[in-house]
Amino acid sequence: MSKTRENICTSFYIRHVYSYKLLNNEDNTVILFYTNHGSPWIKKLAESEKWLNEQETKRLQSDNIKRPSTKWKFLSFYNVDVKVVLDRQPLLGTGPIPDWLRNISRGRAGPMIALDTYQDNLCLWRCIAVHRGARIDRSTTAVRILAKSFLNLRPSQTM
Repeated sequence: MSKTRENICTSFYIRHVYSYKLLNNEDNTVILFYTNHGSPWIKKLAESEKWLNEQETKRLQSDNIKRPSTKWKFLSFYNVDVKVVLDRQPLLGTGPIPDWLRNISRGRAGPMIALDTYQDNLCLWRCIAVHRGARIDRSTTAVRILAKSFLNLRPSQTM
């Protein structure tokens, strides 16, 4: 998980792949058996840690070991891989907004702050509204008014 925290700053999903050795009771053949599980899209690092812990708990339970038939006996775990597939969406709660956006507004109020714990498409407008003095916990109305006033087109500008 430490590598995940250090290197990932966008949403992602996880592939949890593990293999184990099985022994055939009749002819003593040993094979590797693979199991592959995928997570839902993860938007917060805490969600990934919780999901991965659940998968490891399931993996270590002897009831969850799948075999081709009853002739096969579990020997040992062989390998565990965790693969992360990245998306372009930023993770929620990952810190300050980029410098280019923060530096757009230089004034008495100070730099903008990121309010990315909301799950709507008003992130930019929410940052601007709070920067202009709206309360963080009650900014939705101010955000909608600000966005509508900016996006309002005059009839002569429509096509």
